[in-house]
Amino acid sequence: MNEDRKNYYMNRNIKLFPFYLAFTWDVIFVWTIIILFYTNVKGLSYSQAILLDSLLYIWAFILSIPVSKLIQKMKPLLASQIANLFIIIFLLLVMFGTEFYVFVIAEACFSIFMIISNVKTSILLSDTLRMVKRDKEYNRIYGSGLGIYYFIDAICSIFATYIYQYNPYICFIAAIAVLVLVELLSLLLKEPNKFQTSNIEIKQNKVETSTKKSKSRKSSTKKAFLSGFMIAMLAYCIIFRGTVSIDSSVLKVYLQELTNNAVIPLWSFGILFAGYRLSNSLASKFQFKYELKFGVRSLIIFCSVVLIAIIGTGLIYLYAPVNAISIIIMLILFYVFSSIRPANHIFIMNYLQVCLPAKDLDKGYVYKNMAEYFGYGVCSSLYSLLLSVFNDNFAYSNLLFAAIMAVPLIISLIFFIRALVKKYASKYTVIKKEYVEDDL
Repeated sequence: MNEDRKNYYMNRNIKLFPFYLAFTWDVIFVWTIIILFYTNVKGLSYSQAILLDSLLYIWAFILSIPVSKLIQKMKPLLASQIANLFIIIFLLLVMFGTEFYVFVIAEACFSIFMIISNVKTSILLSDTLRMVKRDKEYNRIYGSGLGIYYFIDAICSIFATYIYQYNPYICFIAAIAVLVLVELLSLLLKEPNKFQTSNIEIKQNKVETSTKKSKSRKSSTKKAFLSGFMIAMLAYCIIFRGTVSIDSSVLKVYLQELTNNAVIPLWSFGILFAGYRLSNSLASKFQFKYELKFGVRSLIIFCSVVLIAIIGTGLIYLYAPVNAISIIIMLILFYVFSSIRPANHIFIMNYLQVCLPAKDLDKGYVYKNMAEYFGYGVCSSLYSLLLSVFNDNFAYSNLLFAAIMAVPLIISLIFFIRALVKKYASKYTVIKKEYVEDDL
C-alpha cells in the first residue's frame, strides 16, 4: 500500500513540477518593464539599472554559502515555499523604494530566493524522479517547466507594456497575486523524503560506525568536487554565464531606444520582448534534442552563436540604417542569442544530476550556481561600466565586451569538453529515445 501511495504521489509531483517550476523560476509581468520602471519611474540611468541586475548576482555569490548552510537540512518543498516569500519582499521594496540603496537591499532579497530555489527546486525534482526510477527524464521535465515559464512570460510581456502605460505598479501587484497562487499550488506537491525512509532503511543492512560513514562521505565528496570535470565545468560556467549575462538587458535597451526615438510605439515593446521569451521557451522544451543530435558538441554551437550574436548586433547597430530590415535582423540575432542560455543551463544541470552521487547533488548545484552568480555579477558590472564609458551606446559596448570575453570563453570551452568527453561522454551524452518520447 505504501508503495502504491509513493508511486501515486511521486508521479503526481512529476506532472505538476513543470507548472510549479514555471511560476517559481522568475517573476512574471515585472522583468519585461523593470528597466523602463527603474529609468522612467524611479529616475535611474541605464547603467544604474543594469548595475542593479549585476548586484543581484554579486549578492547571490556572497550569500550562497551561508544561506545554503541554513537550508541544508530543510526539506526541498518547504524551502522552496519559503523562498517565494523573498520575491514578495523584493517586489514591495522596488514598488515603494525611492533611494538606490533600497533597490540594492531588494536585490539582496531576490538573491536569497534564487539561492534557495535554484538548489531546492532541482533537488525536489531529482528526489522525486529517483523514487520512481525515472531519473533519466530530468532534462526533459526540467526543460518542459522552463519552456512553460518562458511561454507564459511571453504572453505576460505583451500585457505588461499595456498595463505599464496605464499604471506601472499594477504589474507588481499582478506578480504578487501569481506568487500567492503558486503557494496554493505547492500544497498539492509531496515531499519525497516522506516515502524515502521506509524504502531506504530496508536496504541498509550494513553495520558501519558513524565515524567510518563520516570519513567515507568526506572522502567521496572531496574526490567528486576536486575532479577535473568539476573544476573545468565551474570555470566554464563562470565565463559562459558572464558572457550571456547581457542578453535581455541589451535587448531592453535597444527596444527602449526605438520607443524613445518614436521608431516603434511603446505597446510594441512587450510584443517584441515576447519573441525573446518564446525563443527561450522553445529552446528549453526541446533542449534534449541538442544532446540527441550533437552530444557535447552542443557546447561549441552555444558558444559560437553567443559570440556571433554579440558582435553582429553591435555591427548592425553601428553601420546599418534604422529600418524594418535592420530591426528584423537585430531581433533575430537577439532571439537566437537568448535561446542559448536556457539550453546551456539545462545541459549543465542534467550532467550534474547524472554525474554526481545523490548525497552530493545539493552541493553540486550550490557550486554551479555560485560560479554562474560570480560570472554574471562580474561581467554584467563590466558591461555596465562599458555602457557608462560609451554614454549608453550598446554597440561599442557589445564589440569591446565580445573582444574581452572571446578568448577566456574559448579556452574554458576546450577544457570543459575535454574533461566531459574523457570521463562521461561515452556514458551520458546520448539520451535514449525512450526517455523523451512521452512529451508533457
